[in-house]
Amino acid sequence: MFGPDPNAVHPSEHIPGICCIKNIITRPNIEVGAYPYYDDAPTGGDTVAGNDVWMGQHVTVLPGVHIGDGTIIGADSVVSGDIPPYAIAAGNPCRVIRPRFDPDLTDYLLELRWWDWDAEKIFRNLEILCSGDLTRIRSIVP
Repeated sequence: MFGPDPNAVHPSEHIPGICCIKNIITRPNIEVGAYPYYDDAPTGGDTVAGNDVWMGQHVTVLPGVHIGDGTIIGADSVVSGDIPPYAIAAGNPCRVIRPRFDPDLTDYLLELRWWDWDAEKIFRNLEILCSGDLTRIRSIVP
């Protein structure tokens, strides 16, 4: 074969820090193209996407960036700096457009950590969690 093997986790045996992302994704609801990769080189620090983060298509996240829990990143954005929890952000460079919720609801959702619950508890409380109503959400027993 000429060039890197697109079916190998590490397409170049001489550069073990490079990994083909499509060969490590195991979830059926995540779609990855043939050649996206990441580089484990320690140049930019860990890149962290929190829980309940939604990213539009063609988002680029640079090394070392931390994206807070509950954040929405708009399509075609280039995330070059940290984004706080429960923000709506977009652009190139990506910037916070506005918070998703008021500060009290954001703080409570971060405290509630619903993403750590078992599936049954999440689905039992889904309507309330999606309501955006702090009074109703506070009625959930953690």
